[in-house]
Amino acid sequence: MAVHRNPLQDQGVPVVSSAHFLIGPLVAGCALGLIALICRWVFSTDDRDRRRVEKAIGSRQDLGLLVTVAATRSRDDAEMLRDVLREAGVRASISEDELECHVLVFAKDADAARRLVGTSST
Repeated sequence: MAVHRNPLQDQGVPVVSSAHFLIGPLVAGCALGLIALICRWVFSTDDRDRRRVEKAIGSRQDLGLLVTVAATRSRDDAEMLRDVLREAGVRASISEDELECHVLVFAKDADAARRLVGTSST
């Protein structure tokens, strides 16, 4: 019995360079790096916290002689900041609303209090 040979089977196999095997891991590494950068940008809190404090300061009713220097999500955090300010000799109090707690000081102490709160929260 004669074996019929297909002329397409007689062609040689193309040679693939060794760089071909580096393309997949390189693309995967670049994709992971891009995802990491996007996550870092999306989940950063610095700008969000600053905007939240500015919004709280701008939207608060008139508090008389008191000024908001920090806004926190929990009363425990506000009490911790108040204690830091009191240890430094700055009189501070806490005001709560439905979403967050505000640390309040007299206007003349506001700059010093913001510096203290900024250094103690990092």
